[in-house]
Amino acid sequence: MSTIPNTELIGRPIIDLDTPALLLDMAAMQRNLQHMMLFLSGKGVRLRPHVKLYRATPELVRMQLDAGAIGMTCAKLSEAEVLAAAGVQDILIANQIVNPIKIERLIKLTQISDIKVAVDSRQNVMELAQAAQTHGISLGVLVEVNIGHNRCGVAPFQPTLDLVRFILEYPGLKFMGLMGYDGHCTMKVAEFDRRSVSLQANRLLVDTRQFIEQAGIEVEIVSGAGTFTYRYACEVSGITEVQAGTFLLMDTAFREHGVSEFEPTLSVLATVISRPGYAGAEQLAIIDTGRKSISPQMGLPEVKRPAAAWVRSLSDEHGRVVLEAAAEQVKTGDKIELWVRDANATINQFDRFYIIREGLVEDVWPVPLCGQNT
Repeated sequence: MSTIPNTELIGRPIIDLDTPALLLDMAAMQRNLQHMMLFLSGKGVRLRPHVKLYRATPELVRMQLDAGAIGMTCAKLSEAEVLAAAGVQDILIANQIVNPIKIERLIKLTQISDIKVAVDSRQNVMELAQAAQTHGISLGVLVEVNIGHNRCGVAPFQPTLDLVRFILEYPGLKFMGLMGYDGHCTMKVAEFDRRSVSLQANRLLVDTRQFIEQAGIEVEIVSGAGTFTYRYACEVSGITEVQAGTFLLMDTAFREHGVSEFEPTLSVLATVISRPGYAGAEQLAIIDTGRKSISPQMGLPEVKRPAAAWVRSLSDEHGRVVLEAAAEQVKTGDKIELWVRDANATINQFDRFYIIREGLVEDVWPVPLCGQNT
């Protein structure tokens, strides 16, 4: 396999693609990026986009850095390794790295990139400090604060200050700031409540910053929020950067839950493999795309084209599509395009993006971490 597979398809219409195929609308993606950067302009808040959605695909990373992103956020050490190999110099691993094998990999990354990592326990601080001192480096750390999501993170105020002071005892570590994720303010709350609960969460993060600074400790970075809440985090004075990532590619689930300022860019192209002949199946088309290719975790996908069609069900390798209009015109071998409803879980099942502009293949980008979970 070549580094960029299927380059012979560049310039050809999407109907020439083998299926299932993951399509990415380049023009819509560029508009999404422009919208985000224009929104942040003049607000004193920088963009550190999260790359987990698209598994750190370097082309997407570079576009955002070129547009003004301060650096990148990732969840996995493997994502950080891809970013560093691509030349990204400012990387935040917004997760706790605790396995000795992973800590060794983390230390190696510091030799080629500025790596910062989240911590929320003294045990992890000691592990990281020992490794950093052994290798003679200074590792940047952010204390993750639990601002209501109740996943990782130390409690605000005094418990956070206590952990910060503990970090300062170790010369191998450099305390850089705080991060907090308001994930409880996304699909888990009604759209009309989202602003108030997000403001409350992010103010808690900033108030904790002030609490630490009153103790005489500088807090350089205050990082958080995502695509659902970046707008509200920017209203809170003291937030220095937002980690929004899904905005770039979007999916229909985010849009349905109130993020209407960005366009969905992702679809999956499928082929009709059967038009069943049994009674009652006159409007039914069977496609070669099921749960292994397009995630139904957030609900069944919508049909992008043809018009007046909908997905009845998905099994592992098949989909049932009901054709409400012009059913007689759809035949075996025809293509059906489905909107991606759950971008995270769908991208994770593909090894490449087909970059599309005006119905033609513009490029083919490998997804670098397909099947890798460390």
